[in-house]
Amino acid sequence: MGLLVGCDAGLEPPEDEGTGTITGNISYVSPWPPSAEVNDLRFIAMRFVPRDTTDFFRLSEMAISERLPSGGDEHAFTLEAVPAGTYFYAGVAQKYADDLLAWRPVGLVETDGGVFTLPRGGSIHVEVTVDFSNPPVFPPQ
Repeated sequence: MGLLVGCDAGLEPPEDEGTGTITGNISYVSPWPPSAEVNDLRFIAMRFVPRDTTDFFRLSEMAISERLPSGGDEHAFTLEAVPAGTYFYAGVAQKYADDLLAWRPVGLVETDGGVFTLPRGGSIHVEVTVDFSNPPVFPPQ
């Protein structure tokens, strides 16, 4: 009687998905809030759909820009060496107070419900419109 044993590579590390580049343009359509309410502003792309602000601690599943400039009508940004794959929730987030969890979305990526896929070794360009007076519903429905 013969015995055939196989392995599905379960102990090997997962294949590296590689990286890519996200570029984007942000347009601001409403007056900026007072500077005391804009403690920080960043583009954030999440590999999941957030349920509440505690999900902002899932840093290893997000691509986060450097601080975006305050004021102005438009800004461009570039994030390099971002893990390739699908991002399910992305846009501009505003830190509006000193509390660690005082973040809110103020504009979302405008394509396919905000979902996009960054190809390995490739790039993707996104557009975001920020309206401080009418932020997106959070958490998303």
